[in-house]
Amino acid sequence: MRRRQLMGRFVVPLLLLLSSLRMAWAEPPQVTHRAPEFDVVIETDVKVPTRDGTKLAADLYRPARNGQAVAGRFPTLLTRTPYNKIGTAADGRYYAQRGYVVVANDVRGRYASEGTWRMMADDPADGYDVVEWIAAQPWSDGKIGTFGVSYGGGTQHALAEAKPPHLTTMIPIDALSNCGISGMRHGGAFELRFMNWIFDQGATNSHAALAEPALKTALVQNARQIRQHVDSLPFRAGTTPLRVVPEYESWLAEAMRTGPESPFWKIKGMSVVDQLPDYADVPVLHITGWYDSWTRQVALNYEALAKAKRSPQRLAIGPWVHASQQANVAGEVEFSADAGVDLSAWRLRWYDRWLKGESNGVDDDPPVLIYVMGTGDDRKSATGRLQHGGFWRAEREWPLARARATSYYLRGDGTLTTTAPSEDSSQTTYTFDPRHPVPTIGGNISSNQGLMTNGGYDQRPRDDTHAAENRLPLSERRDVLVFRTEPLAVDLEVTGTVTVKLWVSSTAPDTDFTAKLIDEIPPNPDYPLGFDLNIGDSIIRARYRESLDQPKLMVPGEVYPLTITLYPTSNLFKKGHRLRVDVSSSNFPRFDVNPNTGDPLGSHRRMMAVDNTIFHDIQRKSEVVLPLVEPGSR
Repeated sequence: MRRRQLMGRFVVPLLLLLSSLRMAWAEPPQVTHRAPEFDVVIETDVKVPTRDGTKLAADLYRPARNGQAVAGRFPTLLTRTPYNKIGTAADGRYYAQRGYVVVANDVRGRYASEGTWRMMADDPADGYDVVEWIAAQPWSDGKIGTFGVSYGGGTQHALAEAKPPHLTTMIPIDALSNCGISGMRHGGAFELRFMNWIFDQGATNSHAALAEPALKTALVQNARQIRQHVDSLPFRAGTTPLRVVPEYESWLAEAMRTGPESPFWKIKGMSVVDQLPDYADVPVLHITGWYDSWTRQVALNYEALAKAKRSPQRLAIGPWVHASQQANVAGEVEFSADAGVDLSAWRLRWYDRWLKGESNGVDDDPPVLIYVMGTGDDRKSATGRLQHGGFWRAEREWPLARARATSYYLRGDGTLTTTAPSEDSSQTTYTFDPRHPVPTIGGNISSNQGLMTNGGYDQRPRDDTHAAENRLPLSERRDVLVFRTEPLAVDLEVTGTVTVKLWVSSTAPDTDFTAKLIDEIPPNPDYPLGFDLNIGDSIIRARYRESLDQPKLMVPGEVYPLTITLYPTSNLFKKGHRLRVDVSSSNFPRFDVNPNTGDPLGSHRRMMAVDNTIFHDIQRKSEVVLPLVEPGSR
């Protein structure tokens, strides 16, 4: 009898634990592993006509046997890229071997395609024309899917906004979109990674550079000086070496001078959320990572299209940096082994369902699949990274309906508490000098080569950290305000979009405010000083505090409310950790530095140090709003 009672004491809680685990955990993204069925034949530089007579180059990968293309009609996969279609050869062979024709197409003005490059402006019409050209070919069965990452994700959205009749399904990954909200313009600031893209990817592979080796060499050398270029802003057309490739220089100059209120950022190709009525109603699998540069935009696309369209929309977010779905690391951080995914096989399963009509379980997949970070042991892995860990979880919607918006208040003593301030007057003032900005250490960044790092990092500058004047933790800077909880008594899961709501004033007519969410990991033998892990960050240019569509300068000394919207995330802040928010006015070179003068964007000749103030009293409660998921609802 005593033995049965003891067994009951242990078995019942164990069953409850196992039940909760079944609710919380999910399988990683499902894949289809199928052996090759065909050989492959390749036809290169096929000229695809467009409506204005420009010819776009495409490579065709076709299923074959004995060196000859197999007769008959097949579904087609299309990718449109600015990075040289040759780079998609592995994908072309993989899918052609499994019964698809693959078309890899250089976008207008790039590599073997004719015309002049214009960032995304021609991709809706060009994409439409290429899709319909494919549908008219004798090897096409009229069903066309798309694939591509980053810019190649943006070209998918662009052609979907032109609504070609034969477009059947898409998988845009880490896709360029909604560029005036964040990604290029971000809260009104400019993401300097796109200046880096123009210097490092755009200009160096322009038609002019590819035609003249000496020019290409010179432009490559110029791109290696990107740190000096960003230190010398503003960018002025005609004054830099990019004047030899005017289409790239003129686009960058216009982008850096054009605010998010302009139609420049809302045209087809640059935005999804502004083009919903014209967007094709087809099944879409949206994929991104918590440390990607396009996380927020991808989430916005899913939210908007899931409401506006009848066709299935799916969202999957892993713990990845940009274009790294096959990896289980992000910067200095490592996750569970199943965080990395066989991307080709993952996409194959989706295409087999929507292009070949196979009943393979895709219809039963959860609408949303996320990776919850943070269940690791905080020690150093065999690769020398922080073992942050995590697990996959299926969800019914995004954002999570059960996530509870919870305010943590910024207090004058540097604490972060759920208790609202009661002081009649409490404020913190710091001097922001744009000549000495806070350096970027990791984050939601791409196109970062040679300029900065992306992913999760301990917030201490390294020897190669740009703009770092010393090696002290960022928390020691006078212009970084640190607000921390006490060591957490229980695990705290944050899943969703974090917002930081501040009451501010400035001695400037315009300035920036930044916020960074940090998982402050306590010291252990592998990290004797602890590890301040960046989870997400963002910025707001104060003139856009009321709306991205209505800039309005501040009156120096006046107090204003503003909101900083961080990228979505999912992180378990473990018991014993501290949850921390850092507030400042710069994050460079992730974002361009505000000169504090109120001059038109990208046109300043002066910079001045100013005093910025954060209020945290009973009337002006500054807070971070966290989407918390309770343990019982996970």
